[in-house]
Amino acid sequence: MDDDLPSTPLSSSSASAATWEIPLPDDYGGDGKDYSDHFVTNDIFPSFEEAAEWAKQVAIGLGFLLTKMSYKQFKDGRGYRYLKCDRGRRKSARDMEAAERLDTKTKACGCKFEVKCVQRMDFAWQIVKREGHGTHNHSLVVYEEGHRGISGLSPGAKNLIHQMNNAHAKPKVIMSAVQTEYPDDHPNMRHIYNYNDKIRRDAHERRNPAQQFLHLAKEHKYVQWIAVEEGSRAVTHAFVAHPSMVEVLRTYPLVIGMDTTYKTNKYGHDVIGMDTTYKTTSTHRSRN
Repeated sequence: MDDDLPSTPLSSSSASAATWEIPLPDDYGGDGKDYSDHFVTNDIFPSFEEAAEWAKQVAIGLGFLLTKMSYKQFKDGRGYRYLKCDRGRRKSARDMEAAERLDTKTKACGCKFEVKCVQRMDFAWQIVKREGHGTHNHSLVVYEEGHRGISGLSPGAKNLIHQMNNAHAKPKVIMSAVQTEYPDDHPNMRHIYNYNDKIRRDAHERRNPAQQFLHLAKEHKYVQWIAVEEGSRAVTHAFVAHPSMVEVLRTYPLVIGMDTTYKTNKYGHDVIGMDTTYKTTSTHRSRN
């Protein structure tokens, strides 16, 4: 290990012990502002979940995320809970001999920002300011795209994606439409791809690709021939043919020609065939 690395051993049960904690700096670019005043409100919330959701939305508008810190704590018969900055917990000590992934990272930097939610005598909840826990020791979010909890797709955006996906719109066109109609969602292309994949899987009704292939063949009344392995019943061969092609085969049963084309839609190539008079003809042409 490099001698310049500021690492301090925590414990050593033997000469080969390798449990380390990397000292972290106290400041990761914080601006020194007290943000706790943004959470001071006279609103009363029926439940802790509603109070926490309100505080989370305020935090997102300011450029950081809040997570639930404590669970069902009580004092004088009333409950209280804390919400903390999602970068609050410091990196815990690791046993480097037992670690499977040595170079994993964490966004936690020991930020002390916290918000306290207190239960009233009438069992409603309110948010109170906690002195000394209003600043962040790190920079806040500048670009919302890609941040979990800040960026995403609203129900309206999902409905728009569903409609455009049914119209076979390209993902980049869908992305442009979502950004125009729902600018506060801050999605990225990964959101569009993931939701398109979810739409496809929901349409398959839990069928895997092979099952969906056979389901569509049966639904469109294709002629099918399936071979399965004895014992495991695993599909080994599958042959499907369109009914119109079966009629062609019955009309001209002497020679069967099979061909495989590659990316004809990309290059705009013709698929050339031969009719019964031995003349070449364009049987299919694909365009992008």
